[in-house]
Amino acid sequence: MITREFKMQVIKTTGQWASGLLHRLKMIEGGGITIYTLPSFAGLIQKTNAIKNPLGLAVDECGQVYFIDGETCWLYLYDRETGRLERISCIGGCGADPGQFRNPLRMLMSDLTLVILDAGNHRIQAFSREQYQIKYIIDTLEEPIDMDLCTEEELFVLDKKSKKIFHFDENGGFLKSFGGEQLLYPISLAVGNENLLYVIDAGSKGFLTFDRGGVFLKILGDFTRIAGDFKPTSISLDKKGNIFVCDENAGRIHQFDPQGDYLGTIQIPGFSEPFLLIACDQSGLYASSRKGIAFFEPEKMFTKEKGLYYAKTLDSGIPECSWHRLALDADIPPRTLLEAYYYASDDEAQKKAVDEVMTDEKKTTKERADFVDHVIPWIGPETNPRDMLFRGKKGRYLWLKLGLSTFDEKLSLSIKRMKVYYPRISYLRYLPAIYQDDMISGELSQVSKEFLERFLSLFESILYDLEIDIDQVFTYFDPDTVPQNFLPWLASWLNMALEEDWPEKKKREFIRQAPALYKLKGTPEGIRRLIGIYTGREPIILEFSRIGKPMVLGKPFSIGVDSILLETPVRGFRLGDDSIIGRTALRDTVQAPEDPFLPMAHRFRILLNLSPEEFTLYQKGISRIVDEAKPAHTSYTLHAVREMRAGIENYVGINTIVGEYQQIRLGVTVIGSGIIMMKGEESGRLERCSVLEKDMKLL
Repeated sequence: MITREFKMQVIKTTGQWASGLLHRLKMIEGGGITIYTLPSFAGLIQKTNAIKNPLGLAVDECGQVYFIDGETCWLYLYDRETGRLERISCIGGCGADPGQFRNPLRMLMSDLTLVILDAGNHRIQAFSREQYQIKYIIDTLEEPIDMDLCTEEELFVLDKKSKKIFHFDENGGFLKSFGGEQLLYPISLAVGNENLLYVIDAGSKGFLTFDRGGVFLKILGDFTRIAGDFKPTSISLDKKGNIFVCDENAGRIHQFDPQGDYLGTIQIPGFSEPFLLIACDQSGLYASSRKGIAFFEPEKMFTKEKGLYYAKTLDSGIPECSWHRLALDADIPPRTLLEAYYYASDDEAQKKAVDEVMTDEKKTTKERADFVDHVIPWIGPETNPRDMLFRGKKGRYLWLKLGLSTFDEKLSLSIKRMKVYYPRISYLRYLPAIYQDDMISGELSQVSKEFLERFLSLFESILYDLEIDIDQVFTYFDPDTVPQNFLPWLASWLNMALEEDWPEKKKREFIRQAPALYKLKGTPEGIRRLIGIYTGREPIILEFSRIGKPMVLGKPFSIGVDSILLETPVRGFRLGDDSIIGRTALRDTVQAPEDPFLPMAHRFRILLNLSPEEFTLYQKGISRIVDEAKPAHTSYTLHAVREMRAGIENYVGINTIVGEYQQIRLGVTVIGSGIIMMKGEESGRLERCSVLEKDMKLL
C-alpha cells in the first residue's frame, strides 16, 4: 500500500479548527480543541476581615485590589503579594460632598482614571489615579445601578429607573442613550471584547447584547440550564471574554463562555454568604462578600459540561463515496470521554442548509448546534476512538461531530489533529475474490464483509502508519521537515551535539548550517558563526599574533626615532633581588635564539556583547562549542565586554558606545539655535544681538 492510494483531509491548524463550530470548547494555542477551565478557590483575603462590607471592587494592572468599606465609605488598597492593607485618605468617607460616597456600588479603573458609582447620591465620580483629584461628576441620572468602561475610556451606565443605558465620553460628556425597548428589569452591565455590551435583565433568560453604538444584537446564553433558583446580581468579563455572574444564592458564581454557553458553577464549600461583586484580571477572579474578598485562581478546574465540535462539511468530490477511516491525535486520560459521530450523504440541499447555518453569526452557537443535530441523523457514537472505520452510509459529503467531557474536574482531554481517509481501500482486496463478494450461495453477505474489513483494519491501522513513515522517510533527513523529537538523531549523523534546552528553531539552524560550518572548522570565521547562531550575536575574535607588533631593533624600528632609551630601567636593577653576585652568570655567548612572541602566537580572545545574566546563561555552551571547533594546540579567553574594567581594552561599538548627542541648553534655550553667545557688553542684548519674534522667543 502506498500513500497515493488514499486521499486525505486534515484538520490541525488553528484556522482549520476554527472553520468548524465550537460549542463549550476552546482552541489550543497552535491548533487543537479542549474543554473549558473554571477558576478554583484559592482563599480569602484575611486582611479585610475587619471590614464587614467591602464594596466597589476593582483590580489594577499590578494585581492590587481596591475596594470601599460599605460602612465607613473609605477607600482601601490591598496588595495580595505582600499582604499590606492601606487606606487611601485623599478621598472617601460617608457624605454628599465631592469625594465622599453613600452606598458605592461599583468601581472601575483605567490607566488614568478611577470611576466610582455613588448610588446613594445618584451620581458618578471620576478621579485622577495620580492625585485622586476629581476629573468629572455625572449627576444627571435618576437611579444608576451599574457601569463599565470601553477601551477608549468611554463610560456606559445602566439606569434602573429609566431602563436605559447612557453613553458618556472620556471626560464625562453625554453622547446618547439606548436600550429602553429591550430592558424590562435591568440588573447589571459589562463591556466585553470588541466593545460589546452584555446586560442582565430579569425579564430575559439570557444576556442582552448591544454594540457600542447602542444597536441591539441578540440574546446569548440560556439561564434555564442553571440548577436551582438563579438570581443574578452582578456580571463581569475577563480578557478572554469569559462571562462571570454572581448569584444571590449563597456563595455561587456561574461561568459562561464568550458565546454565552453555560460552563459551570464556582463555589466555596461551606460558604454561606452571597457574593456581591466580582472583578477579573490576568491573575484570577476576585469576589467580594460580607465575609471578605475571595480569590479564585484561573485554569485550575475543568467544566463537566460536555463540549461539542462540528466539523465543516467535508467534500470528497466522489458521488457515493465510501469514506474509509478517521484517525485522531487525542489525549484521553482516564475518567474522560470522547465521542465521535458521523454521517455521509449526496444530498446537495442538506449540505447547503448545514453550511448556511454554520456560518450564520446572527444565531447563537447553541442555536446553530441544535439545527445541525436536527438536520443530520448522526451515526454513533464511537467512544474514545483514536482510529475508527466509517460504516454504513455512503455519500460525497461527510459530517463529523465530536463530544468531549470529563467526570473529574482535575482532568481534561484534548484533540490536536484529525485525519479523514477516503475512499474505502482496505486489506480485503488482498484476499481471494470469494471474501470480497457480496453474494454467497445467493444470500447477501454485507454483514460478513463489513466484519472482515473491520477485523483487517486492526492490522491496517498499525501497518499503514508504518508505510507512511517509510514512504516519507526522506523528511527525516531534512532539518526543515524532520520531526522535533528526531532532531538529536539527525544531528548525531553530522557529529553534532545539541543542547536539550535549545529552542527548536535554533536546533534546526545548527543542523542546516552544519555542512558550511564544517568547511570553516578551526577558523575564526567558523567559531564566529557558531557562537552567532547559539547566542544570536556575533562575537569579535582577537588573535594576538595578528594584533601584536614585535619591537625589533633595526628597520622599521629605530632607537631614538620610534623609542627613547632611558638612563636606567623604570624599575632598575636591585642587588640581591634582581641580581645576586656569584649567582648571575656572565657569558661571552648569547643564548639560543627564541621567538619572544611565541607564547602569544596560539592564543586568542573572544569578546561578547552580553549582559552578566546572559553571559552566565551562555558561558557553558559557548565554551563547549569553542573547545570542539578550535585547533587543538590553541587556547583562548572568553570575556563579556560589559564586565570589562579599567586596564582592559575598550572597543568602540562593543563595550564602548558613543552616546547620543545632547544639546547644550541655557535654561530652556538651546545654544546655537535661539541665542548667540558673544563676548563683550553687547552680548545677549535684545534688538542688537537677538531680535524678538525673529531669532529669539521668550517662553
